[in-house]
Amino acid sequence: MGRSTYQPSNNISIHRDRRLKATLVVLLTWGFVSLLHLLPQTQWFIVGLTFVLTLQMLRMLMAKPASLVIENDAYLPLVSILVPAKNESAVLADLVHSLFHLNYPSDRLDIWIVDDGSTDETPQILRKLQTQFPALQVHRRESQGGKSGALNTVFPFTQGEILLICDADALLTANFLRQTLPLFQKKAIGAVQVRKAIVNADTNFLTRCQQMEMICDSFLQTHRIAVGGMTELRGNGMLVRRELMEKCKGWNEDTVTDDLDLCFKLYLVGVEIEFVTVPSIQEEGVTTWRQLWHQHYRWAEGGYQRFLDYFPQILTLGWQKEIDLLLFFLLQFLLPIALIPDLLWAIFYSDRPVLWPLQTLLSIILTVAFIAGLYQFQSLRGLSLLWATIQGSFYMAHWIPVMMVVTLKMCVQKQRSRWIKTEHRGKTIYSDSGSK
Repeated sequence: MGRSTYQPSNNISIHRDRRLKATLVVLLTWGFVSLLHLLPQTQWFIVGLTFVLTLQMLRMLMAKPASLVIENDAYLPLVSILVPAKNESAVLADLVHSLFHLNYPSDRLDIWIVDDGSTDETPQILRKLQTQFPALQVHRRESQGGKSGALNTVFPFTQGEILLICDADALLTANFLRQTLPLFQKKAIGAVQVRKAIVNADTNFLTRCQQMEMICDSFLQTHRIAVGGMTELRGNGMLVRRELMEKCKGWNEDTVTDDLDLCFKLYLVGVEIEFVTVPSIQEEGVTTWRQLWHQHYRWAEGGYQRFLDYFPQILTLGWQKEIDLLLFFLLQFLLPIALIPDLLWAIFYSDRPVLWPLQTLLSIILTVAFIAGLYQFQSLRGLSLLWATIQGSFYMAHWIPVMMVVTLKMCVQKQRSRWIKTEHRGKTIYSDSGSK
């Protein structure tokens, strides 16, 4: 296969002004909550909405994910592995070693590292790695456009039928490709996301909770698929068909979460995304509250942006995906900002909060997902399972202020936020056999 002649569309770099849409969402949400307080009879709408969403919740939580059957492990498509890297000197060597020790024919691999304007020792480390691994290809550029820009820049030089996107701190098991690529024999599958695991989970409370958060996410992802809902790409450890990236005109450079944006684009072109729990891909968890805020703020902003950008197109995906989207959009984004007027009415007018049914619904979903996920993936039982669920639930509460700030700030913010890179420290923060 020769090099791609694809060139990303210039339209993906246009900066959208989302302020009007974001403001309308907030005003409509606050107005609706105020109406519920002013006209108590309208509260039956919340009861009806909660009933519909509860049925969806029960369908999702009680569903049994299908077992993924490997049809033909001799399926060996050419794979391009793309790794954007900016100032990643602490972790790149481990990643490159794991990539060149994959149990996959070397002539079927096309491995690229994008040095995205690094100012540390990344260029020197890459030159040394190229001496050790001559097949390693490095593309250097002056950083602009963040991760999406780096991927768009290198994409025309790649050759693979399947693209694997990894973060620089990723660590892969030897059979990673053997366990994921056969899924692409199903024509309906356009992308595959693997479960993420935190390599430094034992560092502190935050990293332990991030591990539990990933486990909770894995449980929800597989059960959403089981009822015909949507799943989501997570950036690190995602595989996508090349032809679909060309159809989608590359990665969107006007977003802070290229993976979440790509999810909607893939569903809109009519393909499915699969989520697998085995194998997993390891990555570093952040170790401070400040780093966690910046990281999760970016995830929340990108997740919210895509709803603003792809509405009303996403209402054409069929009722199963639409009700799935409704459940998670209401509980993830609208409920946090709706809590503000609900609380003000309760404080200043001694009125009873009206959103408690939706809050209860969200709490049940997260609690069940934590318990089931920890039981399945960490084999926790008894008091250990109970204590981990309590810690995880306390930790997840930080998402409420994150969502509030994101939805309100986007009402006045003309362009997307500046990218704040997650710092990786490599072996200075962990030491286990999985890092070697």
